[in-house]
Amino acid sequence: MTTATQRQHEVGEAAAAVRSRLYAQLARAFAFPQPEFHREVVEGRWLPAAADLVHALPARVAVGPAAAWRAPPDYDHFQSEYIRLFEVGSRGSAACPLISGQYGRDRLRAMEELVRFYNFFGLRISPGMMPDQVTVELEFMHFLAFREAEAREDGGDVDSYLRAQRDFVQRQLAGWWPLLTAALKLQRPLPFYRSLVGLAGRFFDAERTYLQRVLKGS
Repeated sequence: MTTATQRQHEVGEAAAAVRSRLYAQLARAFAFPQPEFHREVVEGRWLPAAADLVHALPARVAVGPAAAWRAPPDYDHFQSEYIRLFEVGSRGSAACPLISGQYGRDRLRAMEELVRFYNFFGLRISPGMMPDQVTVELEFMHFLAFREAEAREDGGDVDSYLRAQRDFVQRQLAGWWPLLTAALKLQRPLPFYRSLVGLAGRFFDAERTYLQRVLKGS
């Protein structure tokens, strides 16, 4: 292996690792907020950790100023806002559900497609979780990018993981996220959740471009 090829290999492995970690970070942020997570946010620990990952990405993605990530110091307020936006709104249903199947015409078909994705890689949904929950989808991308990093390190089949990531971002995350973003704007959300949804959308767009470029060059 030439020095240039070795360097390219190392860059690809590092990129896959940081992308995997960011997907995991986003999955945790979009889960129902626990007090520990709220403390990380209000104490100013969550944003720098996320920003470090974003700045290490192979594509440029804007994080936004710290002021745009403000969160209420009261945990109940923070939790209530999550419920209002993503779980149960004023009319009894979520205004901006974090369920991809609810943004399409045929949720059952969408869930079946997701299950096929997961099963192909030997994964099963945990009890109580639905295949089209955003945390499940993000954790799946975390898994794929992690396996890509492992394959690069071991000299395995990298392209299969890259193609799976590209297809999943294009057909799933990047497909319904603009609809969620549009719905969120109508709700006048607290800054933290507005910024979180915006960052995720920019990341998905960057991922789609990055994965297409890497596959063309492989």
